This record gives sequence, C-alpha cells and structure tokens, in this order.
Amino acid sequence: MYLFKYKRSGLNDNNIEINSYEELLCELKKHNVNDFDIPKDQIKEFFIGYTSKQISSLILRNQNSNKWIVGLHGFKRNKYFALRNIFHFYKQGYNILTFDAYAHGKTYGTKSDFGYTNAIVLDEVIKWIKMCYKVEEIGVFGVSMGASTSLLFANKYYKNNKVDWIIADCAFSEVIPQIRYFLKRALKLPWWLMSFNINKNFKKYTDVDLKEVNLLIKNDDLNDLKILYIHGKEDDFVLYDNSIVLYYLKTSIENKKISKLELFENAKHSGSLWINLKRYREKTTNFAKGKC
Repeated sequence: MYLFKYKRSGLNDNNIEINSYEELLCELKKHNVNDFDIPKDQIKEFFIGYTSKQISSLILRNQNSNKWIVGLHGFKRNKYFALRNIFHFYKQGYNILTFDAYAHGKTYGTKSDFGYTNAIVLDEVIKWIKMCYKVEEIGVFGVSMGASTSLLFANKYYKNNKVDWIIADCAFSEVIPQIRYFLKRALKLPWWLMSFNINKNFKKYTDVDLKEVNLLIKNDDLNDLKILYIHGKEDDFVLYDNSIVLYYLKTSIENKKISKLELFENAKHSGSLWINLKRYREKTTNFAKGKC
C-alpha cells in the first residue's frame, strides 16, 4: 500500500492546498529560488481527453511562440511541481505544458504503475499539442518517475510521434529493482521478505506487467533523438548509475554522438536543480538549443 496510498488533493503538512500555485511558491521559497515571477492568472488549468480519461493539465503561453516544452513530475507529485524544473524555459520563449501523471492529482486512474500508463498519457498530450497548435519545436522534460516516463514514451511511441529532445533528470532504468529499493527504505522488515513476486502481486492491483517498464533495451529508432541525462551523485533513492547505464546504452546506437550526461556533485534525489541552479538552467537550455 506504500506504493498506492498518497494524497492527491486537500491540504499538505503546511496547510497549503495540494496541486496549487501556492504549493509551488512554497516549494520554491523553501529552496531559496527567488526569480519566479509568473502571475497566477497567466497559468491556465484545463483538461485534455474524454470525460472518462481526463488529463489534468496546465498551460503557460508565450505570445507568438511555436516552441513547446512538456514537463513531467515525479512519484507522488503533481503538475505544479513539474513547473519548478522548467519555468526558466518560459523566459527563453517556450510555451509550457505540464500535467498530473496517471493516477496522480486530478488525472484519471487510481493506482500508479510507475510510468507504464503515463507514457500513454504523454503520447496523448504531445498529439494534442500538435493537433491544436503550430509546433516548430517540442521537447520533453521529466524528473524521477517523469524522467522514466519520458524515456519509456521514447521507446514505445517516438517513432510515430516525434519530439525534438528529451531531458531526463534522475530516471530509474527498471521499475522492479526500483520498487525493491523503495521497500528497503520504507519498511522495517527485511526488504527481501516483501519483494517476492512483486510483479505478480502488483498485477493484481494494476493489470500491468512491470517488466514492460524496462529502459535497458537497445532501440535503433532513437538514433536521431537527443537525450540529456541528469543525475545527482548523492542520490540515495534512485542511484545515479541508472543514468550512466542509460546514457551509454543510448550513445552506443548513435551514428553521431548527440546525447549528453550531466552529473551533479553533492545532489540528492531530484536535487540537482537546487545544488547548482545556474548550472542546471544553463545546461538544460543550452542542450535544448543545441549549444552543448
């Protein structure tokens, strides 16, 4: 139940509404980020999709821009948390769209499956943008589970729904070993007592085969897709060797080396942004622009 029980609405521990502009401001203040100057009324919340499978999204438009970035948040987070890692792109002229992941926030679904269905959701969101707007460039920026979602989307859907680049911050490469690691941290019982038949037991709740969330597969269809892998070297939640392996796997199929790896010293899980804000922003925007 640790994997499925998390608050999707209501108030957080600071009595601030979950999944709100105010929660984002609190998060940025906690990390001494003082340059967020986007007014609340400039951010529009709306739904994508049919009534039974609605995707709760927010959009931030730049006048006369055809450049887009889609932001994905991590496990137990929401679409406003996705905005914290990418709002600097707004000043670079990008339109921004983020959404509540599958079984998170106001998006459909009851139990997270760690990126499997969320990759389908991301595919739908990108198709929606392309259908509704003129798109000159479109990139995807995911953090933690969102990073793994973006890479799973690439493996499964990129060939028929192309994007220009992906930035994956602290992705895990396989979900079953990662769940075992979650259990090791969360439970007082020996983790191995709770890890037998993870896939079989998980399937009872979600009807998803977790072995499908496996990014350690060579895919020649991704040869022309540039990916920036980011990871903190002090990450004790998703170990940084995940990104090292994914990076070398990706560059092994590239005719010309176009993907990059950036490791941040002293940064914990999803903490590279906070440990060196200037470097994080420079590396991500320059990568998107093809300057590094």
